[in-house]
Amino acid sequence: MLLRTLDLSRSRSIEQIKRRVAKRASTLSKDTWVLGRGWDHEKLRERRYPTREDLDGASSKPVFLKRICGHVAVANSAALSIAGIDNRTSNPAGGEIVRDSEGNPNGVLKETAIELVEDKVPELMDLTRKALVSASRKLARLGLTSLHCIVSSLTELNALRDLKREKKIPQSIYPIVTPKVVDSLEASGLSEKGEDTFQVRGLKLYLDGSLGARTAALNEPYHDDPTSRGMLTLSNQELKKVVSKARDSNFQLCIHAIGDKAVDLAVQVLGETFGAEGCRRLRHRIEHSSIVNEGSMKEMQRLGIIASVQPRFVYSDHWASERLGTGRLSQLYPFGSMNKAGIRLAAGSDCPVEDPNPFEGIWSAVARPGLDKKERLTVDESLLAYTKNPAYASFSEGFRGTLSPGYAADMVVLDGDPFESNVESLRKIRVVRTIIAGKVVS
Repeated sequence: MLLRTLDLSRSRSIEQIKRRVAKRASTLSKDTWVLGRGWDHEKLRERRYPTREDLDGASSKPVFLKRICGHVAVANSAALSIAGIDNRTSNPAGGEIVRDSEGNPNGVLKETAIELVEDKVPELMDLTRKALVSASRKLARLGLTSLHCIVSSLTELNALRDLKREKKIPQSIYPIVTPKVVDSLEASGLSEKGEDTFQVRGLKLYLDGSLGARTAALNEPYHDDPTSRGMLTLSNQELKKVVSKARDSNFQLCIHAIGDKAVDLAVQVLGETFGAEGCRRLRHRIEHSSIVNEGSMKEMQRLGIIASVQPRFVYSDHWASERLGTGRLSQLYPFGSMNKAGIRLAAGSDCPVEDPNPFEGIWSAVARPGLDKKERLTVDESLLAYTKNPAYASFSEGFRGTLSPGYAADMVVLDGDPFESNVESLRKIRVVRTIIAGKVVS
């Protein structure tokens, strides 16, 4: 969908964002939403979040723009009004409606508060189908033959399923659904376990936010904001309740946890609820696992919890030392330590937060630009994290993930050999051909 909305990742000022919004609004019919994503206040000249007043000056149509991390968004007055948000609206559990000095919403929404507006954005099946096919083609050109994707609406899930049946998406799809989608499936009496190329077995939970937005939950305060340790979006009891429900439904849990406080809580609750046998059977994942202390690392290995990591964060988190300070910087993205501890690493991109090109991620894992080199992965370890290990993380290691007799003929032809390339050349490797199930698709 981002390919069809405003990409604000190159914006360098709020005024520039306003001009982009106004230009897009002028091309849309009345009452059509102006949607965008990608702004980063760290890169804006004003070094602050855009507000409702900023966007009101650009358009009277509803405007809704997400920060690059997806954990903060800003809405204009029209969008807030449609969502019913005013000075009497309470903060939802696990979220915040940011307010001005007089207590009025200033348009900035954090974590679960984003859903108050997002749920009001019209979702059209035809547009969703076109966007999915377009994205599938783009990702195939990058050499991606299997996709693990977060699906937050029943419309998108149905579109994905139908497009797979119609053979309009060649990749195997592993949808990881949100609790809201699971509830919709149950309410409609549908079951979505699926087949080899379309399995619904993962349940996505958000336990904290992002380091960039200072909403990732840390055990110690942020270095550049000593008043804050981020936020947990679920309490211990709330997490236990959701996890217990997932246990009864045999869902694999994919828990978003970036800060060490969130990782600690996720590991603790998974261990208490499932034990080692249950965790290994359902192959639970911690999505991101950005800061993991030694105790949680040992417990992740004991329980068989998968670390679903995004190596390109290493390159893009240029502000990491500001957030954590030099003392904690060495604890960030401990891929090498987790690998040595026997934790299975499954690597992805977190697109649209990051570039989906896997060689950008492989390069970041091997080079670790700006971070401690002792946590580097080798080329071989990085490739396993993008092939064999994600197959295991999606219960498909028996027929996908390696080039073996009887396995799916999913492969790529490259213009260079990663094992013979120097570190800097890794990110320059390009995919010449993508082959899925024995058929050239790109």
